[in-house]
Amino acid sequence: MLKRILSPLLILVLLLFAVSSGYAVIRGLENDQQSIVKIGENVIVPEGAEIRSVVAVGGSVTVSGHVIQDVVAVGGSVFLKDTAMVGGDVVSIGGKIVKDPGAITKGDIVEVAVAGVAPAVSFFAKGGILKGFALFGLFSFVGFIILTIILVALFTSQLGKVSASLEKSLSKNFWIGTLIIVLFVPMVVVLAVSIVGIILIPLWVMVVTAAGLFGYIAVGHLLGKKTLQAFRITGRSMMVETLAGVILLCLVGFVPIAGYVAKMVALLCGLGGIYQTRFGTR
Repeated sequence: MLKRILSPLLILVLLLFAVSSGYAVIRGLENDQQSIVKIGENVIVPEGAEIRSVVAVGGSVTVSGHVIQDVVAVGGSVFLKDTAMVGGDVVSIGGKIVKDPGAITKGDIVEVAVAGVAPAVSFFAKGGILKGFALFGLFSFVGFIILTIILVALFTSQLGKVSASLEKSLSKNFWIGTLIIVLFVPMVVVLAVSIVGIILIPLWVMVVTAAGLFGYIAVGHLLGKKTLQAFRITGRSMMVETLAGVILLCLVGFVPIAGYVAKMVALLCGLGGIYQTRFGTR
């Protein structure tokens, strides 16, 4: 009798979680509708314009107006004109940051040169399978760092809410995240019994994957923040704190067994934080 009651209840809880999480993603995107994201194109913010945040991948950014949060160029440069005002960080990976005297920036200016990538590719490509794996690992690391920068730039407030939830109750978020992982496969099995459910399986997988990724980065922010505080480094932006934490997690991952466990714990805590805050929307 108890089994008959608990099974439908479990299904209902999981479906509500999937729907509410998906709705949270939509809300998060709507909140950032004034952001500009361009791939393979340059971005220009004209004088008098007010944009939430700007991200250009494979292009440069020229700012003459007001950007409320961050400006990020991956594979391009950032040009800040005299009338430019940026409320967050200015980041350029593989390019330069050119700031005119009248430009105002309230966050950090981060310029990452990647001139050594091409020689590294040639070195590893000639080294066989072992160096090929090393090259793949290098590109994966760089790619994840770039993804982190983009997500922090676009979803600064959401990331902050998830990180605050983790800081408030890390253990509670860990157990919630563990429950989500435990129920992941049963949820797929339950959905597979109907045609409508089969259609929802990709959505369920995408929601959990997105939650795990974003939650992991939120854990990185909290770790970076606490690490910098331990070294009495305060007043850093969320971008710097998050990058510090994510890089530290990557380094910890090289430790056999313990590193894997640490990263798994971070993932579970992040999942719990995502559920608690509905992708940082509350």
